[in-house]
Order: sequence, then structure tokens, then C-alpha cells
Amino acid sequence: MADGRRVPIESLTPGDLVRSVSLPGLKTDVPFRAQYEWLSTWGLEGATVRDGRVAEVRFGEHDGFYLINRRIKATFEHPFLVRRDEEWGFCSAELLQVGDYLITLAAGQLDEERVDLLERVDGVVRTVAIRVPGTNTYLADGVWTHNDADLKGSSAGPGISNSGPGISNTGSGTGPSISGSASSSSSSSSGSKSSGSSFSSSSSIGVSNTDESSVG
Repeated sequence: MADGRRVPIESLTPGDLVRSVSLPGLKTDVPFRAQYEWLSTWGLEGATVRDGRVAEVRFGEHDGFYLINRRIKATFEHPFLVRRDEEWGFCSAELLQVGDYLITLAAGQLDEERVDLLERVDGVVRTVAIRVPGTNTYLADGVWTHNDADLKGSSAGPGISNSGPGISNTGSGTGPSISGSASSSSSSSSGSKSSGSSFSSSSSIGVSNTDESSVG
């Protein structure tokens, strides 16, 4: 919410308002992973912090996750809004690099947090995936992330192959140098195991208690 309150992601229900960001040029509510086609070389000018309404919440389990900067837990495929050098785009957790910058929200303004530590953790973890129509973004553990494809969609999974939009971290391809996920798997459903794009159930979400949109 506007005062910075956070709640556990597992406590969200459809209809709840969460902090979201609208990015100029980002295609939303489409049946493919448009976040990996979005790339900016001029920063985040025009980005608007606003409220988004949760349309769907799904619970599942995932075999392993990434721990980022000792506090952010996300499945390998989960897309984060990042800056790498002078490019801004979305990158899946498994393709983040030390030295990338996660985009954050501080005092109502977009800010950055340097990625200093990436750790792959094995073992089954409970996960929660949410969908925020209109913007497809939300603030989780203080950083901006994408809700991936529509949870009800028929897409092959929350990642894209290296042949899709976006390229590998070598930067030698034809797409943006901030890549999507290198793996493909299916979305989570209630009580099922999944490799879907989601957060650990211990993650916290920035929420709002008003229908009024706010500009960061």
C-alpha cells in the first residue's frame, strides 16, 4: 500500500490490491511471454507506480528455487525487472548475474538494488503464483516482478527457450541482451507440483488499501 505495508503472498486473495507498475510499451494480458520482448535503452521514463487488482492466486510446490541477496526466493523461471549495463528489461531468476540491478521501490520512487549473491537451493518449496491484469507486474520482497503468462493460458510454460525473444547472457544473439528463462514448464495449480513461475510462500507483497492509483 502507499504507506509501505507488506503482507505474506500466501495471504492474498482475488480482489486484493497490490502495488504495481505500468511500463510504457509493455504488452499486457496476452497469451505469450511479452515481457521478454520488452526492452528499454532509455531508462524507465514514463513508468507509473499504481495499484493493481489480483485476479488469481495459485498454490503449488516447486523442486528448488533461487535465493537472491539472501532474502528473495523465487522459482528459476520467475521474471524480474532489471537493469544490466544500460539496458532495462525482464530476466528470469536463473539467468540473473551478479552485478545486475533489480528495480525496486523506495520512498515512492523507482530505485535499484545490486545483485550481489545468487544461490540455487535444492529441495521442494511451497510456492504462490498470482496474476495482476492490466499491468502484469507487482512488488514482491521490495522488487518489481512480472506475473508471467496468464495462469489460465495454454502456453507451454513460464519460460521461453533460447530460440525465442531474448538471447543468452553472452549477448551475441539478435534480441535483447536481457534474456528470458532457458527452460519451459507448466504453471502451478492448487496442491500440485510445478516448475511454474512463482514466489516462495514466505515472500511478502506490497499491498494497497485504496482504489486510488498513485504515481511513484
